[in-house]
Amino acid sequence: MAFGPSVIRNVANYLSYFDFQSAESSRPHHRHANSGAQNPWQSNCIVDPAHMQKPFHTILVCVLWVGCSFAETPALHVLPWNQHSAAVSLTFDDARPVHLDVVVPELNKRHLHATFFLIVSKLTRIDDWRRAQADGHEIGNHSVSHEHPADLTAATEELQVEDAKLFLDSNFRTNIITFAYPYTELSPGLVFWVKKYDFAARGWHGDSDQPYITADGTFDWYNLPSQPAYTAYDAAVYKDWVDKAMALHAWTTLQIHGIGDPSTGFEPIPTATFLSLLDYLKAQESNGLWVAPFGEVAAYLRAEKILEATKPQRQNGEENFVWEVPAPFPSGVMLEATITGGAHLKVYQGKRELHPTKDGIYTISFDSGELLVRGVE
Repeated sequence: MAFGPSVIRNVANYLSYFDFQSAESSRPHHRHANSGAQNPWQSNCIVDPAHMQKPFHTILVCVLWVGCSFAETPALHVLPWNQHSAAVSLTFDDARPVHLDVVVPELNKRHLHATFFLIVSKLTRIDDWRRAQADGHEIGNHSVSHEHPADLTAATEELQVEDAKLFLDSNFRTNIITFAYPYTELSPGLVFWVKKYDFAARGWHGDSDQPYITADGTFDWYNLPSQPAYTAYDAAVYKDWVDKAMALHAWTTLQIHGIGDPSTGFEPIPTATFLSLLDYLKAQESNGLWVAPFGEVAAYLRAEKILEATKPQRQNGEENFVWEVPAPFPSGVMLEATITGGAHLKVYQGKRELHPTKDGIYTISFDSGELLVRGVE
């Protein structure tokens, strides 16, 4: 609900009219001699404009104030899941050779991207892993040696997170800022160091029966839920997980280890089941599913939350949205958003004007930390 200048002028005209009627009612009125006795029913129905002026003024002023209040602030809405209906992330743990020999080639065939959480002490074939990264797959931190938190001291908790990060940063020439807890077990010490070096961490859904994240939900960035794969599960189980994410318009993360032979890792998925899952994910892309690495989806969602929580500052017909980018955080995150408030609005980041698509969607750089909307009434 928003009132433009024409509506405001009409309200002003109504107010002026009742001011005039009030003035008229205050003058002495004389009944003509031949008018006869006044009908009592008519007398009871007469309303003196002077009596109704104050409540009518109050109503109009309140309506005008409400309408103008709604008109003051353009509504900014970030489109969830990068303009998709739902999201699924595939994550693979432990730096297993089968990931390079089977998983990466099969993903590449289908133009799908995933996250590989690497254990530094088990890492071999660095050049192959670098090629996987160059293909668009995410490299994440899975600690130095995959220990149970109960077996760690305060000093070794730090070492498991920090030393692994330093090694990965150096060898992959990038800032590795996602983490997966070994055995999906958390401790206060581990979480402390993960928060220092990472912007998001994959955990376990625990006792919750809902390992699905909705864009309007609340969750812990350092214990985002996941669903582990098991050998006994057939393709129908994984398809149901995907279907549920689509139905809920939510994000779910799959946690996978081995593929095929038992020697390839914990609870290996039968190869045929794995390939069926990939084919199903690819097919669902045409129905609005976003298949993307864990860190990519988490970064979009966290940026979305920050931007939509930003309260704009209004001055001289402008709305200025200013937000703080967390540290650490991936660079280059672009948000898709709509801004309602009229076609006359002009939107800027820095000195560059943003132009909407034919569907009214703006692409906003989260790195910019600000958004200016001009033409606000």
